Amino acid sequence: MPELRFEGAVGFAQFEVSAMNWTRHVWDLSDEELAAVGKILGHPVTQIHAHY
Repeated sequence: MPELRFEGAVGFAQFEVSAMNWTRHVWDLSDEELAAVGKILGHPVTQIHAHY
């Protein structure tokens, strides 16, 4: 069976949470923001940039 190898962060998920705010100058969410989202969802979250 072939092995999968990825250079950067890759995510496989059952659902996606997407947020867009064009007035924000920083694309990455801070550690505090990620922790707040994880607390709301009841599970730690990881930020992965999607490139289509």
